[in-house]
Amino acid sequence: MFNLRSFGKQQNGSVLTEGLLVFPIMVLAVAACVEFGFLLHQWNSGAKAMQMGVRKLIVTEPVTSDFDDVFTFNANKTGELINASAGVSSSCGAGTGTVCNATIMHRIVEGNREWKGLKAYFPALNVEDIRVTYERSGLGYQGRPDGPVVSVRMELIRGSVNLPITSMVLNLLDIEFPPFAVTATSEDLRS
Repeated sequence: MFNLRSFGKQQNGSVLTEGLLVFPIMVLAVAACVEFGFLLHQWNSGAKAMQMGVRKLIVTEPVTSDFDDVFTFNANKTGELINASAGVSSSCGAGTGTVCNATIMHRIVEGNREWKGLKAYFPALNVEDIRVTYERSGLGYQGRPDGPVVSVRMELIRGSVNLPITSMVLNLLDIEFPPFAVTATSEDLRS
């Protein structure tokens, strides 16, 4: 005969019940730590790739097709200082509608015998994820033999990052990978 009072006093299986309640929470916590660690690793790898890429861009010929038109040499102002103007810029790559020089960008991203390439730092990188902008820096002078001194900005523009376990359990949408930009002042923009 079933006795409700004695059944309520028994503690057999209470540890299993507690374990079943805590186990999914622990799995979610560990998965979230692993996935956010992976996200931070991607961010750091992308940052390092952009740092190395902009260092390569400042000593390589320009990758934009309109660079010479935007930063024209004015023979009437030979020797005059060039004023800074953020409005004078030349861009190509992600989100600009202008394609960068494919040969140079391939060499920078994929590498060659002398250069590891950006994929060595961030294997998930694609040429289509990169935006390059040259802006007038206010340094240099008209007629400088090595060309104008410009600020070179290289940006990593990525879509969203999917965190499969955390997104599935918490119904999160994809997390946006924030754009990462690195800027340096050019040196000799001719290789």
